[in-house]
Amino acid sequence: MLIRSLLTPVNKLTTLGLNDTVKSAIDIIEENGFLSLPVTDDDKFIGFLSKQYVYEKFFESGEKDFEAFIQKPVRDFAYMKVEPVKDTLFIEEAADIFLNQQVRFLPVVNDFGKFLGIVTQKALFRVITKVYGLEDAKIVIHSDDFAGTLLKISDVIYKHGANITNIAQMDTEVMGIQEISIRLVGDNLEKLPEKLQAKGIKVKEFIPAKNS
Repeated sequence: MLIRSLLTPVNKLTTLGLNDTVKSAIDIIEENGFLSLPVTDDDKFIGFLSKQYVYEKFFESGEKDFEAFIQKPVRDFAYMKVEPVKDTLFIEEAADIFLNQQVRFLPVVNDFGKFLGIVTQKALFRVITKVYGLEDAKIVIHSDDFAGTLLKISDVIYKHGANITNIAQMDTEVMGIQEISIRLVGDNLEKLPEKLQAKGIKVKEFIPAKNS
């Protein structure tokens, strides 16, 4: 999945212009409870402005009159905490950026550098939650033969009349054991662990669906 599907478009964002005063920017931030706002020039992304950053710059400046200080234009304070990303970025790549650069949202542009909008952590987590089917039942299996075990698991689940909504594999780093986490939907799923065990499949855990 590409991040363009998670995009909050620019026409739904509150943005700042380069010639806006810092005072007006702070007023908007405070009135709406924002942490920061994107700064644009026509259809180009310039950077972000946060109230915290303004205060930091004021204290660094040594100036005494804060009201006079915030009459300066936004262009003097916009900063680029993270480079814009292309709208063709995969969501897992976006997750890696969020993890390693500790940003709350990513500015998104197209191939021509036009600012399209932002992707937030919340939007990313929402789609990950949906993809992983966190409301569905879950079976956790340990195996040293992922491909062979998965074939057996799929056959048992198919014959039971259930459907797999997500499969995740993780190396436990213990004696080559792989942990296979399967989310699934269907009836009488509580009987599946016993059927899997009968096929020689080691079921570590079964978690019923949240709404069951």
